[in-house]
Amino acid sequence: MKGMAMKKRGNTLTINLERPVKLISFGVFAFMILHVFCSATYLFRNTSYDRLHVIGIENETLDMVYVGGSAAFVYWQPLKAWNDCGFTSYSYATNSLQAEQVKAYIKEALKTQSPRLFVIDARAFQYYSDQPSESGLRNGSDSMDFWSQARFQLLNEYFDHRVITEETDVLSYYLDIAKYHTNTGNLASSAAWNLRNNDGVSVNKGWEWVDAYGYLEEPADFQTEVRAELLEHNEEILTDLLSFAHKEEVELLFVVCPYWITREEQEKYNTIGDLVERSGFRFLNTNEFYREMGIDFTTDFYNKNHVNLFGAAKYTEFLQSYLQQHYDLPDHRSDGAYASWHQDYERFRQEEAIHSETVQGILYDVAHGKEIAAQMQQAQTLSEWENLASDPRFTLLIAAAGQIEWPQSIADQQLLNAWGFTPENTTGIRVIKNREMLYTNSGDGALAWEGRLGIWEDTPCRISLEEELGVMEIGEAVQTAKEPGLQVLVFDNNYRQIADVALLRCDETGAAHLQR
Repeated sequence: MKGMAMKKRGNTLTINLERPVKLISFGVFAFMILHVFCSATYLFRNTSYDRLHVIGIENETLDMVYVGGSAAFVYWQPLKAWNDCGFTSYSYATNSLQAEQVKAYIKEALKTQSPRLFVIDARAFQYYSDQPSESGLRNGSDSMDFWSQARFQLLNEYFDHRVITEETDVLSYYLDIAKYHTNTGNLASSAAWNLRNNDGVSVNKGWEWVDAYGYLEEPADFQTEVRAELLEHNEEILTDLLSFAHKEEVELLFVVCPYWITREEQEKYNTIGDLVERSGFRFLNTNEFYREMGIDFTTDFYNKNHVNLFGAAKYTEFLQSYLQQHYDLPDHRSDGAYASWHQDYERFRQEEAIHSETVQGILYDVAHGKEIAAQMQQAQTLSEWENLASDPRFTLLIAAAGQIEWPQSIADQQLLNAWGFTPENTTGIRVIKNREMLYTNSGDGALAWEGRLGIWEDTPCRISLEEELGVMEIGEAVQTAKEPGLQVLVFDNNYRQIADVALLRCDETGAAHLQR
């Protein structure tokens, strides 16, 4: 008997169990150490909604899984689709999803789910870069079960494809407690303790509310038949995913959600779509269906890359209809086993009413900027105008060249002093928002300033002093002062448009006013 010492004493055979007992004791001890290690790892990890999205899928029974980044969990509303169509779905999505994570998430989902369809957010392949994205990777890998085979395969593949520098602490990705061990605040956090076994629930099935709004204009001229070349590793990762899906007999639908798309991005999607469709799967770019969705860029987004809840509802209605037309997804609404989904939807509906009111309020508040701009253009005095222009919705750009007519009004003088001008110093460049000086050339004497404006700082701007004239360039618009003096331009940060342009002038009484 291997591992056991046997001795015969007289007619009695005795067995020495000392070695097996030691081995069993060691195994139990090692198991306990590993259990404590995993619990400590889970306890010190972040408790973000990204993590809940990853671990929450284990507690569901799903017909469809939507794999993606933020372009999944603020677009697809699983509980709305449930109420409208009756199939169960889940946004298995984390911020800044990396291309390699798609296959890893599918593998992880297949451990507990047997969905009829995986919907894949194609943006991860359009945004692919050989440069590493620590947060994008960690949002997923640091949320998965520590011993998950898919997790280790994900990390291996990721580091094979990225340019890794000497400063990259690769080991801390595999043993993530090395990164999070300083999160000692988790020891007093009930949220952290609730996740000490890496088990939790995403109450809205991976959906997240975002109370925000941003004005956009519909993208134009992005449609093209040109096919852009993908980076080598990007195409390799996509081809590997498609091969994996065929091998595992997994049905995939690749989607591109509506956003402020560019022609260069569309060229990549054309290439991605070709690869997907040649492999036998469907590819749906919803940017080709704005009218059908009813998407309105002036009301339905909170930035260039994400819809708000109004846009999400329209996108969900469009996509759920497409799914019903092309895939055999069941309707469980009359099945008592899914009663909790009805309860979850009722809570979701109540939350939606609250968040809708909040976002609608933000939308109205932004729109109020147009009313302020209209009053500003009619203002007769400098102080009246400045009170309107100092609203945080706006940024003031000032270019003063040549001799300023110095006002006699004390109030007007104080305002010019606040802008950094005096009768002896009437030349300069200023950038002001909410009465806060963002830039002044009074210290460096520069004759030009360049920067970016707007709520997303995406509008290029340049102010310069040229031959005693102020010149301001906003995007493609150029405003050149007609004569020497102080020229002021008001930029609407929300609409990213010029709200007013005027020259400072003094009337016969010495009071300052603005000439347009």
